[in-house]
Amino acid sequence: MRARYVLALLLSAGTCLSQAPSKKAVGCAGCFSEPQSTLLFSGENGDLNIVTPNGNLTVPHLPKWSPQNASPLPALSPSGDHVAWSLRFMLNKDQVKCDPQKKGWCDPHPRPVFKSVMGVYSVRENTWKQYGDFQTVGSAAFSPDGKKLAFKVENGCTVDSCDQNLMILDLETGQMTPVPGSESVVWITQLTWSPDGKFLAGNGGYGDRDQIVVIDLATGKTKTIVEGSDPSWSPKGDWIAYRVTVQCMIIHPDGTGVRSVLEKAPKWMNDTLDTPIVWSPDGEKLLLNQVQVEGYHNRVIIVDLATGHATRISKNGKYVLGWAPYSGK
Repeated sequence: MRARYVLALLLSAGTCLSQAPSKKAVGCAGCFSEPQSTLLFSGENGDLNIVTPNGNLTVPHLPKWSPQNASPLPALSPSGDHVAWSLRFMLNKDQVKCDPQKKGWCDPHPRPVFKSVMGVYSVRENTWKQYGDFQTVGSAAFSPDGKKLAFKVENGCTVDSCDQNLMILDLETGQMTPVPGSESVVWITQLTWSPDGKFLAGNGGYGDRDQIVVIDLATGKTKTIVEGSDPSWSPKGDWIAYRVTVQCMIIHPDGTGVRSVLEKAPKWMNDTLDTPIVWSPDGEKLLLNQVQVEGYHNRVIIVDLATGHATRISKNGKYVLGWAPYSGK
């Protein structure tokens, strides 16, 4: 069964939609910029905004695309010229009656039928490519060289088991390879690669407490290193950042040296941290998303790792999702 399922993935991978809607230049209210950087932000109505020194744009939507209430995290490629995201489509959209005044409400007769794919958008070519055909596709993570993607997929459950795997997608060939022993990785939380491309870190799904696990991609061996959620591996490889409610912590990949990234937490750091945790390309700073539960306003905070000093860089703005060096192309 699993062999047929993987074969079907290989045959269906890499569908190209060459006529995506036009790029939309935007002012991107609630965004900010960093010198010589490409930044990815979440926008309204499921929009993704890319901010560069050369201008800003909104990533175009595809026909029949359906935003998800619990949305997996997109990823910005290391070169800043591609975005990967779990895309969900309503296959019977023309038959299902939905009330736009009631968010998420649809007439259950007939019930909506969805499929999910991993979508990769090229900024230069203004095209989406779709990979796979699944029930659920989780958060995306580009490999350090930008040639592979990691993401969790689920394709239905029975009473006895669930058909789910952490997948590695080769973007040059379209081939998907399941990672052995990865069934417990949580699909919707942050995934992150080690800089050498040999390991992935994610959230383990067993037990009542969130746990950070490191997975050896060659063997599938999994090691729990700390309690917490949404790991983010530093570009230098020496730290994994993660969150514990209102705190951002860092730990060495071997599970030693855990500490807070802040030298002294300001009063405004008492609000909950949200995903993702974003490293600067040089590994010297972190961007943290903070949500104020009352009013649902979002702040973005920049932390200097050398000093532990935190600065509010955005208030009541958009979530920052990725940070890459700007190539100028």
